[in-house]
Amino acid sequence: MKYILFIIIGFITYFLVEFLSINVGYAIGAGPGDIGLIVTAISILCGIIVVCTCILVDAIRNIKIK
Repeated sequence: MKYILFIIIGFITYFLVEFLSINVGYAIGAGPGDIGLIVTAISILCGIIVVCTCILVDAIRNIKIK
């Protein structure tokens, strides 16, 4: 159950980074069409990093408890 929570946190991070990155693209005048591929790649990487970090922290916490 806790891993499902980690995946949900990862999706939330993905959508937040995606939304903010597109808005930054509009702010600098590039628009989402020109930087869309880069934004998506960065968003996916951020989501994966958050999920992996949550799993590692949980594993370390379980080792310390034992």
